[in-house]
Amino acid sequence: MIERNDYVKRDNLCAKAIEDFKENSSVSDWLILYANLFNAVSIQPKGLPRITAFHFQNEAFENIKKFARLYNEVNALY
Repeated sequence: MIERNDYVKRDNLCAKAIEDFKENSSVSDWLILYANLFNAVSIQPKGLPRITAFHFQNEAFENIKKFARLYNEVNALY
């Protein structure tokens, strides 16, 4: 069972990933480095679009949301 603390940890990791993107000179390396994090914060049920899990008991974790959006958009360009 995922608990609030898990969301807090992922939110912090996502904040770091966003900062790393701003400083990283290789987009493809960044995508590889953070692929597991992207898969950890989102799910894709068969036949449905990918969904980002950034809510926990009505609390939104904005860094998770921002990271998933950034990763998805950048990945679509490469």
